[in-house]
Amino acid sequence: MNESRYNLARDGFVYLLSYATLVISSVGFNFLAKALVNRFLPDAVDFGNFLNDSAIIGFLAAVIIAFPIFLYINWLANRMLGSGKMRHNTGVRHWLIYITLVVVILIIIWQLIALFISFLGGTLVSRFLIHTAITLSIAAAILGYQWWHLKFFDGNQRRLGSGFKIFEWVVVILVTATVVGTFFIIDSPAVRRVKRLDATRVERLSSLQENIQSFYGWGKDVGHGRLPKTLDELIQDPRVYIAEDGMVDPVTKERFKYRVLTGTTYELCATFDTEFTAEDKDDSRLASPEPSSRFQRFYHGIGLTCFDLSVE
Repeated sequence: MNESRYNLARDGFVYLLSYATLVISSVGFNFLAKALVNRFLPDAVDFGNFLNDSAIIGFLAAVIIAFPIFLYINWLANRMLGSGKMRHNTGVRHWLIYITLVVVILIIIWQLIALFISFLGGTLVSRFLIHTAITLSIAAAILGYQWWHLKFFDGNQRRLGSGFKIFEWVVVILVTATVVGTFFIIDSPAVRRVKRLDATRVERLSSLQENIQSFYGWGKDVGHGRLPKTLDELIQDPRVYIAEDGMVDPVTKERFKYRVLTGTTYELCATFDTEFTAEDKDDSRLASPEPSSRFQRFYHGIGLTCFDLSVE
């Protein structure tokens, strides 16, 4: 092969894309598999787990996009290496393989540390063991494959044996089954949109509650010492920072219902399309910090829901 015409840039592109998509796919597959385990092996102390629907969707998208690219680029590289069209002993190949191995090993170490922190924090032993097995299995597959790749493609023309093809098909089936299974544990796009609209309603009600308290006054802070008669008074008050959009339903554009009950209590009402309770541990609406004692979370059912609130 003519040294001056050999395209090292092509090798760099192929190897870099192959190893990058390998890392993305393996990390995404790792978390999707754990999310499936979490769903079918729930833990009562798993509140605040970062594997909520939003995180799962991110990992799912990563696998769906990156894994097919990895399969194609890897097939292309193996074919060219086996036929001699790509060199096996280039510095580009060796450097990128070892850089990939370092990245993978660091990810494995990070995952094992996180698993042990979770275990020592009181997570289920069975879940800990399964999660550890998933991480170690993925690590063994990646490291073993990379070691085999270095040894197998040694410059001689070779054809891939049946053992490798079986391994390849097992990986494809496992990843495909995990991706398909994930679709059964997350909400559909339509449901997620409805939940996001309800989350917007909750955010606006929370903002209204804070601004009504500001209008009334915070402890010794100077305020009006009374509740606003209507929501229009909030907009006109210089102490209160709220726009008209913050007082209306995001879909109907109608104002939330507000009614004064006593000198210190009032009612806010809104219409919701989904249910939101304290038991919805996987719901991204629980990602926000718990309100302070003077405020409440706006847990709600489906339909018109009214909240009895008070000022201090």
